[in-house]
Amino acid sequence: MIAIGSASLHGRKFIPQAGNLSCPLVLFLALVAAANCKAAQAPAGQNPDDKEVATEEVQVPFELQVQRNVVLVRAVVRDPKGRPISGLRKEDFRLFDNGKPQEIDQFAVESSGGTPTITPQAPGKEETEASSKRASSDATPRNYQGLYFDDVHMNPEDIVHVRDAADRYLAATLAPADRAGIFTSSGQTTLDFSDDRSMLHETLFKLAPRPVYSREPNVCPDITEYQAHMIVDQRDPDAMAIATDEYDHCNCVGLPPLPRQACEAQAPQIVQQESTKLVSSQEAQDDVVLRGLEQVVRRTALLPGRRSVIFLSPGFLSLHLEPLISEITERALRSEVVVNSLDARGLYALIPGGAAGEPTVVIPSSGGLAARKDQLIRDGYSLAEDVLNGLPADTGGLFFHNSNDFDLGFRQVGTISAVSYVLAFTPLNLKPDGQFHKLKVSLVNANGFTVQARRGYFAPQPSENAAARASEEIVDAAFSQDQLKDLPIDVRTQFYKINESDLRLAVVTHLDLSAVRFQ
Repeated sequence: MIAIGSASLHGRKFIPQAGNLSCPLVLFLALVAAANCKAAQAPAGQNPDDKEVATEEVQVPFELQVQRNVVLVRAVVRDPKGRPISGLRKEDFRLFDNGKPQEIDQFAVESSGGTPTITPQAPGKEETEASSKRASSDATPRNYQGLYFDDVHMNPEDIVHVRDAADRYLAATLAPADRAGIFTSSGQTTLDFSDDRSMLHETLFKLAPRPVYSREPNVCPDITEYQAHMIVDQRDPDAMAIATDEYDHCNCVGLPPLPRQACEAQAPQIVQQESTKLVSSQEAQDDVVLRGLEQVVRRTALLPGRRSVIFLSPGFLSLHLEPLISEITERALRSEVVVNSLDARGLYALIPGGAAGEPTVVIPSSGGLAARKDQLIRDGYSLAEDVLNGLPADTGGLFFHNSNDFDLGFRQVGTISAVSYVLAFTPLNLKPDGQFHKLKVSLVNANGFTVQARRGYFAPQPSENAAARASEEIVDAAFSQDQLKDLPIDVRTQFYKINESDLRLAVVTHLDLSAVRFQ
């Protein structure tokens, strides 16, 4: 180990500047050590109360720029039968950012079926047998799966179908070296990763719908979430006319002329208010679900072995939450956590005008508006799948939907692809404008293969919470239990009391250069 130096932090500033993605902690520590190297001329054994230390220039402003602009892309290549393809190299891929070709800076192959490599420690004769047994135990692969149930959005029927299938899946597939965890978006039913099948079974049967926001039944006008979005955000005249006619039909028809005129006059205002309230409430509820998923990804990222999360939900609109979804994707990619999803609705069909037995509002003024209402419902159901489809597509997972065979669904989403490829590139001249960048990954020679890869990323915001985001990622890296395989740095700190009011913090950084090949 080589001692780089001690850094006095008294009177210095650390001002991180956020870019898009994460900065390795090694870079941060190395920059701190290098920047303060000149300030650490005193011998290691010197008394901290010496005059030379007391007169050290420590008031010079220091500013550290943190540039975070590395984009990670996980790609899974499959043949026409859906089987993953191995043996590809960096030269086989082409990557485009908003249509512009990018140079692939880093390339890695991830395999889910390999056995971890064990590096023996040259034991003594008396330790040979014990070390051999320990190495054999360590070589056993572990599979950690977090089952994240969206009990905020699921109805009782959804929960029963998904719960029973999950119980059968865990009973049939949970191996001795596997661990499964049960988490919910409401946070009221959880079980950390365990191999106790009885506890898993018991926890599953505690699941119940726990919505954050509940709408009153048989409300008129019956405004759907997507219709409210079209009214509030898109100013869609048809969506507004449908809700206004429903309000008139339910509340104004049958009144005397003057009260009816007043009722019809206030209809647009009431529709706008109800739509705004619905959009706000649903966004808050959807944010709770996604924040919970982010916490499950964080928890899973701390574990060794193969790690995946199964997101079980009927889906929901995420039109205003794309940046948060992008953050979850980024965290999953950097933590090597695969997110799969299963549509809890199963196979569903939309019946024009509503299913039998359901209260239906009939719009008498125009048959065209009734058809438009059905179209809004269909569009809303389709868009609700985007969050369930997008996260697996971006992280290398699978999305199971449009089927009531939940047993098959769990077998599919519970299997991590045998091989995937991680591509990293640095966008040139990336503007901090918060805009979405569309990504495309292709093969030089497709040969009938298909590529599933990350669809895009968001550029950083101009300045909003930049320091907070950079600070959070540094803290995440500092407290992460992931094993780093770059240049290892050992940091030790000491503090000295200079006088009654001032303390001096010394940071001694040791850099192991044994892995560096000098030319």
